[in-house]
Formats: sequence, structure tokens, C-alpha cells
Amino acid sequence: MNFVHRWNGEYFGWFHDEALYSKDGRHVGYRRRHEVFDLRGRYLGEVKNHRLITRTAKVGSTGIGAVPMLRAVGTNVNPTNEQPLDLPDGFDDFPSSESL
Repeated sequence: MNFVHRWNGEYFGWFHDEALYSKDGRHVGYRRRHEVFDLRGRYLGEVKNHRLITRTAKVGSTGIGAVPMLRAVGTNVNPTNEQPLDLPDGFDDFPSSESL
């Protein structure tokens, strides 16, 4: 299990293998190399410097969908938020876990 934060420093959830889970345990997406897609195959963003970020030029692109897994039991550890980073040109913050 690898905890992951959004670019703004907010704790998002974790990766278990290639599956992305929100902090409340919902399976919301998957990772293909460094890109992240929702379960319907829509591009959400990518992993850059161990954080989630969205490249605006790729919004609307698609990959292969995935079968949702059962809800995972939340972790006993709730990592704190990290320091926000400045958004590079051509990027937006990754969607919040509540919006997925």
C-alpha cells in the first residue's frame, strides 16, 4: 500500500498494486505506468514526484476501463496533508477523492 497525495498536498488515498483507492476505501481508478484513469477508462491525471496531478492537454483522453473492486476497509493510519507545490504550466490539481 502506497499512500498518495494530490499536488495541493491533500491526502487522497492509496495505491494497492495498480488500483487507486480513495481515503474512504472506494476503488476509484487504476494506474497504467504513470497515468491514472477512472474505472470507465477516462484520464484523471498522473503520478509525478509521488503526487497526483492532471495534465490539462490529456483531459478527455481514454484508456481501457476496469472492473471495480470491492470497497476496501479504510486504513488505521490517516496520513497528514503535505505542503502544497506550485502547479507547473499545463497542469491542474488532481480531482478530489470526494468528486470521484
